[in-house]
Amino acid sequence: MMMLATICLFTALLPCALFLGNLLCYRAPAAPRPGQRLPRVSVLIPARNEEANIAAALASVLANRGVDFEVVVLDDHSTDRTAERVREFAAQDARVRLEPAPPLPPGWCGKQHSCAALAGRASAPLLVFMDADVRLTPDALARMAHFIVERDVALASGVPRQELGTAWEKILLPLIHFVLLGYLPVAWMRRSLHPAFAAGCGQLFIARAEDYHACGGHGAIRASLHDGLQLPRAFRRHGRKTDLFDATPLANCRMYHNADEVFSGLGKNAVEGLAAPNRIVPFTALLGLGQVLPFVLVAMPGLPGPVKMLAALAALLAWLPRWIACLRFHHSWLGALLHPLGVTVLLFIQWRALFQHWRGRPAQWRGRTYAKPAALSLLLGALLAQAGQGTNAPVSVPDFTLVDQHGVTNHFTLPRTNLSFIVWADQKSSDQLEKWIQPVHDLHGGTVAILGVADLGGVPAMLRPLVRRAFVKNVPHPVLLDWTGNVTKLFRPVRKVANIYLVRTNGTVLAHWSGIATKAQLEEVTEKIKAEQP
Repeated sequence: MMMLATICLFTALLPCALFLGNLLCYRAPAAPRPGQRLPRVSVLIPARNEEANIAAALASVLANRGVDFEVVVLDDHSTDRTAERVREFAAQDARVRLEPAPPLPPGWCGKQHSCAALAGRASAPLLVFMDADVRLTPDALARMAHFIVERDVALASGVPRQELGTAWEKILLPLIHFVLLGYLPVAWMRRSLHPAFAAGCGQLFIARAEDYHACGGHGAIRASLHDGLQLPRAFRRHGRKTDLFDATPLANCRMYHNADEVFSGLGKNAVEGLAAPNRIVPFTALLGLGQVLPFVLVAMPGLPGPVKMLAALAALLAWLPRWIACLRFHHSWLGALLHPLGVTVLLFIQWRALFQHWRGRPAQWRGRTYAKPAALSLLLGALLAQAGQGTNAPVSVPDFTLVDQHGVTNHFTLPRTNLSFIVWADQKSSDQLEKWIQPVHDLHGGTVAILGVADLGGVPAMLRPLVRRAFVKNVPHPVLLDWTGNVTKLFRPVRKVANIYLVRTNGTVLAHWSGIATKAQLEEVTEKIKAEQP
């Protein structure tokens, strides 16, 4: 018991010390200097059935001063009066614009699709993504723009002040700050570009438009329900800096309104956060030993005095950040008092979400259902991540035959009638493909054949039927399944990045690109295609 109490003390001390140290780094953005010229801002608000929120959100944005901005609201197929409310504002203020959402494609989360569509309609060099239930202070946009310019980062985010009404809101939602500042070393995060240090809050983001589009934006995380974590990761994977700021004095948000919303909201994206299979066990140990067990030991009768003293000290260290957070972030005192209960329930939500994920149970949010791939998809992702050995493109591509996930046989035989635009990517780089494919499809879809190849050479024969069904379920477009890996070897793709091959009608590889599509590279693709056409 003495050893257990010592472990509890250590696991409580670590987040307490890190929390206190992070308070020195996690600061609200300063106000810009008098007369300082700031870049123009596009405020982008995805709205789906937000009739009750959108007017207050727009009013708070339009009250901002010190920076030039536009406001673009995307009506995501609302069935209430959301669009009508926005039109009323647009009729009175030319800075407000309403845009209709395009149909939601397969494989996209509704919010990520809306944000991607909004970014495509924005005109300013800085993009602010905010939820419709966020309310900005009049200096928020200027301070955020000043922060991203002064810190010289591509993406920044902050947690707004959380308005808490019901008991479960007060008990659980303040844990956002506790987990963020208790287990993420903010100073190290700023010195490193590693995706493991990515963090953010999906309620409020500011990004440089140029970096956003270069990283693929929300298209890079299209299937995610956790943009707060996944969007900074996408930026960091492409070598862009991300940062955090304290948004408490800049914005407030009433995220949920009852227990059902709290539990559903915290569970919908848990598997992408604490409940990820590689995180849930260590985080359960850290949170359970440091934030729950000390209180249990203190309450247990008959324990020796030294054990009780260590447990009491650990409990005080677990409590300290919560009491400080009440003062710093205006958290609920009830939530701080019931801290061990809140952590216990949070862990329950994480484990429940993981079990539902393993069972393939779909997540539901904003009236939409998002199918969660079961454990097979995790296996498939791991196998795809191993694909693609080699670094040099071939001189020519010979004939090959592959079958797609629907059982349709595709023959690549020479000579070809048209140029071929062959794409390959593993799991690490699949988010880069659309930026290559869509422009080529739009400009040359009628004259160029576009093919996709997946290397599945590492899949055991007994698992192939399951993997093929996973493709049928999760991938809407035809993909040529290379079960032997022999066709992929012909291309010798670069691992972890998109690989693009422009192939002449005789099989000669005219050009090979890899990585993120740039404007210059896409122009080069067009030039080469036009040069080959009669």
